[in-house]
Amino acid sequence: MKRFLIFTTFLISVNAGFSQALTSINFREWYNPEAEIDFDFHLIKESNQFNVFYQAKARQLPISKYTIVWEKRDSFTQREGVALALRDSTSSKTGMQINGKLTFDIPAKAWLLVAKVTNQEIKLSWVYFKLIDPNYPVNGWLEKDNTLISKKYITLGKEYVAKSASGSTLFVSHYNDNFPAASPPFVDRDGNTDRFMFYDSTFKVNSGATFTPKKPGLYLFQQDTNAATGFAFRAVTEIYPKFSKINDLLEPLVFVTTQDEYTQLQNSNGDKTKFDKVILDITRDNERAKNFMRNYFRRVELANLYFSSYKPGWKTDRGMIYLIFGVPDELSVNDGNEIWYYKTTRARFTFVKSGSVYDPDNYVLLRDKKFMETWFSMVDLIRKSRF
Repeated sequence: MKRFLIFTTFLISVNAGFSQALTSINFREWYNPEAEIDFDFHLIKESNQFNVFYQAKARQLPISKYTIVWEKRDSFTQREGVALALRDSTSSKTGMQINGKLTFDIPAKAWLLVAKVTNQEIKLSWVYFKLIDPNYPVNGWLEKDNTLISKKYITLGKEYVAKSASGSTLFVSHYNDNFPAASPPFVDRDGNTDRFMFYDSTFKVNSGATFTPKKPGLYLFQQDTNAATGFAFRAVTEIYPKFSKINDLLEPLVFVTTQDEYTQLQNSNGDKTKFDKVILDITRDNERAKNFMRNYFRRVELANLYFSSYKPGWKTDRGMIYLIFGVPDELSVNDGNEIWYYKTTRARFTFVKSGSVYDPDNYVLLRDKKFMETWFSMVDLIRKSRF
């Protein structure tokens, strides 16, 4: 693998310098494309330890202008944690990015790994965390060009190296299902609840051997097919998380079109002239049509980037809300669940963590009929290109 910062950790009873419960912090910058820092965690469980890979990217200043302070907390409401002092460390900060790796023993009970990233010039900080759960199911990974793949999607036709934590042979299940988009937030019961998943094909790959996804869909890698452990990636086209082909652009418009309009888009069969006519009929102005397509599909791209799971990001519950409402004004956490609040509409959406072997970090929206009016008001603004 590409050389990471490798740390051996020990605990000391020193305050890390940010006495604030995680439940009282606004985490909206996690999903803000203009955020100064982009921070990502990736956990892999081995037989007796956790490897936590992280990556911090800076958008304005060299990464050397930032510091990272680590802390261990036992709950989301705990105001002060225990500092994680790092020893035997090597540094390879380069340009705008830093890659790192932390190693911890498998805990008896779950705890929170907290990182505070600070801009030393203006003393502005951002907080990120990851639950270190002894039941976390991910026990392997994919690499490309000796670099670990941290995103939940891979590119069709590209060659990857598959590795299991134990070095055991991996059994791979392929699911061809594209999966339905999430239902709107006012639907009492999500009619598109994903059924039990049946694989379409299986094969084996040795740990350390190459793997090339040839079919689109979901690939689940497991050392033991009878255990609820493994790791999964969705194989997508090279342009993903963006969309460019007419047929790809069509499906995400399901949230902002009438049934008749959506049928017309389906009947366009990839014909750009027919497709554009439907969009123009919706927006009623050439300039608004351009803005509508540019802004809406920028949100589709971001939803895919932030929320890709066993299905495309825009189809997930969080991706759906992101498409229609955008970046939340406030994002809070409570026992791992996410609460998004939008000031203009006074809408508050709660996403409950509901992970599985396909995606340990999947979230499900708590739906309510009260969201109907707000939803259609926002859809109307999008159709008028006022977002």
